[in-house]
Amino acid sequence: MALEQDIANLVESTNQLTSVIDNKAKTIDAKMAQLDSRVAAKEAQVEQFIQDAMPETRYEQTITIGGSKDYLYPVWWAFPDNSFGTGKLTIHRNYAWNGGVTERPLHANQPHQAALLLELEGNATSWSGDANYMNIKRFSERYSNVASHVSYAMYCNAEKVNPDKPIYSGSTDGGFGAWYRSGSGLYLRGGGLTYRITKNWAGDVSYHDGSDNLRRVLREVELDAWSVRWFAEPLPFSELQAPIANTIPYVNHPYTPTAAQ
Repeated sequence: MALEQDIANLVESTNQLTSVIDNKAKTIDAKMAQLDSRVAAKEAQVEQFIQDAMPETRYEQTITIGGSKDYLYPVWWAFPDNSFGTGKLTIHRNYAWNGGVTERPLHANQPHQAALLLELEGNATSWSGDANYMNIKRFSERYSNVASHVSYAMYCNAEKVNPDKPIYSGSTDGGFGAWYRSGSGLYLRGGGLTYRITKNWAGDVSYHDGSDNLRRVLREVELDAWSVRWFAEPLPFSELQAPIANTIPYVNHPYTPTAAQ
């Protein structure tokens, strides 16, 4: 009996020790899970901190528009769509650029030629199924007017590609006043002025360099039902329509073109 009791006591002690070990293991597992959770949370915080601290990628393009100071020349682009997010584009120039004594296309007697800061935000184009908007976030000019006709749907001309087909219903047949629905744009003053374009997506902005006064074809489409060719050409400076800074969303939506002129 004594041996049997000793064995029973040993089994009970072993069970108790196993239970203690199991409880300790569970406690360790719980603490490890808590630690893993805290580490994961800290990693996420560090990742967010790094993301917030990193500057947004800037793509710069410097252009010079020749031609005449008495003309405005077209510049056009397409904002990225919803898969990218908000496109940011700034067209700017320092007041003293082109102010050397052998340049000075606008004011012959002073180095201060023209200062421009035009900051835009937008998404997609008016033919896209995505957000479809452009905001003029900031606009400032000094010494001379150089920016004109800022529009989400590029201010341009339209004509038939095929004279036997009707023109696309969203355009006019001859004369300026059409709206290029596959891109946004504006007109910048020529005469040899330098501008810088800074944006947050890759790819160059298209522009008329002022080398002639001929049209630049933006796009042409011919379908069974209709045909159209959108094109832009220089405008006389006398037709300047300066942008108006306004951060209200959709103020320059293509379906309210008067707000974009």
